[in-house]
Amino acid sequence: MSLSFLSKEPKETRIASASYKIMVADDDPEVHQITRMMLADFTFEGKGLEFINTYSGQETKEALRQNPDTAILFLDVVMESNASGLEVVDYLRKELSNPMTRIILRTGQPGEAPEEEVIRQYDINDYRLKTEMTMKRLYTSTYAALRSYRDLSQIDRHRKGLEKIIKASSQLFEHQSLNEFLTSILDNLASFNQDESNMLFLSQTDGFLTLKEHDASHIMAATGKYKAYLGKKISEVEELTHVLKLIDRSSDTNDKIIHTEKGFLVKNDQKSLHDSYIFIEGAKEIYNFDLINLFLSNYDVALDRFIMEKMVSKTQKELIITLGEIVESHFDETAGHVRRISEMMYQFATLLEFPTSECEMIKIASTMHDIGKIAIPDHIIKKKGKLTPEEFDVIKHHPVIGHKILSKSELSLLKASAEIALYHHERFDGSGYPEGLSGEAIPLRARMLAIVDVFDAMSHKRVYKEAAPLEEVLEYLEGQAGKHFDPKLLTFFIKHLDRITNV
Repeated sequence: MSLSFLSKEPKETRIASASYKIMVADDDPEVHQITRMMLADFTFEGKGLEFINTYSGQETKEALRQNPDTAILFLDVVMESNASGLEVVDYLRKELSNPMTRIILRTGQPGEAPEEEVIRQYDINDYRLKTEMTMKRLYTSTYAALRSYRDLSQIDRHRKGLEKIIKASSQLFEHQSLNEFLTSILDNLASFNQDESNMLFLSQTDGFLTLKEHDASHIMAATGKYKAYLGKKISEVEELTHVLKLIDRSSDTNDKIIHTEKGFLVKNDQKSLHDSYIFIEGAKEIYNFDLINLFLSNYDVALDRFIMEKMVSKTQKELIITLGEIVESHFDETAGHVRRISEMMYQFATLLEFPTSECEMIKIASTMHDIGKIAIPDHIIKKKGKLTPEEFDVIKHHPVIGHKILSKSELSLLKASAEIALYHHERFDGSGYPEGLSGEAIPLRARMLAIVDVFDAMSHKRVYKEAAPLEEVLEYLEGQAGKHFDPKLLTFFIKHLDRITNV
């Protein structure tokens, strides 16, 4: 995973208030004074109260917009109009979409807002007459409302946490490299901080992830101050001695998360195929470990799966490149032709702003463009002199043969190889083979390879010719614009020649 969250500029640390916000909305100043006086010493689960006073419906709406974490709203019905309070209820629930704040409606004019009707039609949580609001009843109402607010807040945090876990899990396998994948895991772990208003806000986090390779644990992903240690063995970094000791002692406990004074260590499942550890700095109190444990329940499986998939993919790519080189060597092609074609196609695709995954696919797929030549008789394919028309007709079968060999696979990589193999001898003016396609009817990847293949063939020595000077090569390519080559692609290729051929 990208550890961008660890490398961002530190945000201003915000200390959570150890109190609940209580809003008193009433046009009578005396009501504010009495409410504050009665609840002056009130605490709930170790937290006091912070009062916000408003005197009209409009003022209350603005205060609620600015304070979405208000726990209780003591709301008068009649203020600047007979329905001011009820309008505030609708604004809070519908326009602000705030179901959390507990509303205790208080009225001195029950005729303007009959209890049964108001309870039925408006989303309030309690209805009280001002005349019956004794200190005992005010305490009871406040306790009940805060318990409800606390429970709803906890449910909402868990919902948001689950959404974060689902999103994080779904995005894990979008990453192309192991470093990106591991960094993403770090990123998500550190993001499960307690973001309640009564907690410290996470400003900057430092962390790293180790993976065992060749009997030594290496730092494979890192952020913050640990970026300097990327790629190093953890045993060689003196500043991480305390983490290494913690790793050594971790086998003595079954706990997946081990806490220290500086942060916490996550060890992988013993059933995992890969030995890895994650260390993240920070006080224990700023993280939601319920969510972290839930996220980690799939971490080991995800890591094993990712590494195995990348290993299989890498093996496939190496086999394809090797096969292309075998074909190349059999026909006495110039050394390194396949590798150069592969690298130039990758650079070409990158500069054309293909997606990264597509660039990788083109890089590998292009190595198989001449695979069909294995079915061409050696006395023709290895002939050093000029081919007869009949011999050239035989040669022209190799794109179809290559396509037939490669198209049997369901792998997208080999399907791309089959497409390139079939069409790389088509010409932009329609005079190519095997299908005589023209213009943009020729697949883009094949049009790209046509340019790269001819450029490399002319630029390097072969058994039957010397390498041509660059000026001569470019003069030939430009002369074939609109004939052999796509003119727009050719102009782009020549403009970026230095970058494309820097292989």
